[in-house]
Amino acid sequence: MSELLTLSEGAVLTHLATRAELAAGALTAVDDLRLWARLADGDGVPFAGGGVVRTAVEAGEPSLTGPDGWLAGVRPEDVVALRVRGGRLELSTTTLADFPAQRAIRVTEEFAQQALDALRAFAEGLEPSPGVSIDIVLLELLMKAPETLADPLPPLAPLLREASLEVRGGRVGIVGAPWDTESVADLAPLDIVRLALVRSALRTYDDGADLSKAITYLSRSEEVLTRIADEVEREPLSPGLAGALPRTEPAALLLVARSAEGEGRSFEASGIIAEALALSPGLAPAERDAAEYAACRTNPDDPLPARAAHLFRQLLAYGHRPARRRLIDDLVALSVRVAEPALADLALFENDVVGEFLDARSEWLRDDEVRLLESWRRTPLRLWRVLGVSGDEITLREAGPGEHAPITLADELLPSQAEVGDLMLTRLLDDGEGPHVFGHPFKVDPARGDEMLALLTDPVDPYEIAAFFRRAARPTPPR
Repeated sequence: MSELLTLSEGAVLTHLATRAELAAGALTAVDDLRLWARLADGDGVPFAGGGVVRTAVEAGEPSLTGPDGWLAGVRPEDVVALRVRGGRLELSTTTLADFPAQRAIRVTEEFAQQALDALRAFAEGLEPSPGVSIDIVLLELLMKAPETLADPLPPLAPLLREASLEVRGGRVGIVGAPWDTESVADLAPLDIVRLALVRSALRTYDDGADLSKAITYLSRSEEVLTRIADEVEREPLSPGLAGALPRTEPAALLLVARSAEGEGRSFEASGIIAEALALSPGLAPAERDAAEYAACRTNPDDPLPARAAHLFRQLLAYGHRPARRRLIDDLVALSVRVAEPALADLALFENDVVGEFLDARSEWLRDDEVRLLESWRRTPLRLWRVLGVSGDEITLREAGPGEHAPITLADELLPSQAEVGDLMLTRLLDDGEGPHVFGHPFKVDPARGDEMLALLTDPVDPYEIAAFFRRAARPTPPR
């Protein structure tokens, strides 16, 4: 510790104090003051005003604590400066009116280079994180150029973010670094670096920026292109960025198309995908999109029930696209994985993905198909009791209060999966000739029927329905 204290002599770090910190008498040291948290760990560091400054850790996050009243002269939103002088920590406030800009640039450049080095080391399996520790970079700066931290600079976290770096839990990475390390576990080292660099180029784009390297990285890795395209569909490009992408590059065209798809402009996206495939006929992500768009055009010679089944499959495909997949994933997270097919149906209808599908793709649909889908939007989720099963027919009656007429359906699978007395949660959709079960029904324990009925009051909360299948039945009250 004495070596670190000696190395830190004269250095100053700053931090924007908050009302909560002042009330607690402690300064958060996750980012801006992390080096001082390392310095004050253990026995602490003498405080110039008397007493000792120590590091406290709560929920994995360090903070600096001092003697009673050590922050008495600090007000909320003041910039606190903590300097090591004579082996003690001095505390003051500063306005940063005339901070040395060149030194701030030196700091951000050092962090940017080491963040890139950290990404490469992570990709090669040499480091567990794609970001570099703040205290490591500061220590190297103190060894190479101690004058860099001799005067108060802006607090580190906002300074680094302003320089298009990401700060996470005391580490700094380039924008787009894969902090969720499991998400890139199946990528080759070079593709991990490419993925992060392309993300960085897209997320930090400024007018006139050169995107040629990003396009080159995308063109050299279909895996990276597929991932970036999915991300762009989830978070569409700004108009300026979309306009800056070269329309002569298939990878760039795919991103523009996915951005349009993410904004609900499927017809426009289809045309751009056609341009991409004209330039690169084997571009797999574009081929998949083209096939999905083509499938929206049904065969006019098919009867409406056959087209209805096809439309439902297209709805499912639409719901599983990157822009909407999270709706299903959120429900699965609350429920059980085996229920995913039924939860997909729940996500489609209770979040009105059907309406989004109509808005985005109605130009490819026939009038009777549009009317059919509109009727599906109005069809509620209901609990049904199985009254009878015979061959490929099943007879159902809506459960709950009131008189409901039985409904008999013809279905290839449902009769073999149900028994008389079962309760099924599903939506009976019109196929043009009568009610039909297109989705995957939930089986409901008859003992929990009333509990489910209580959840089916309009508007239905899909998250409550999903959670129902994870939690145990409520205990029966004693008589």
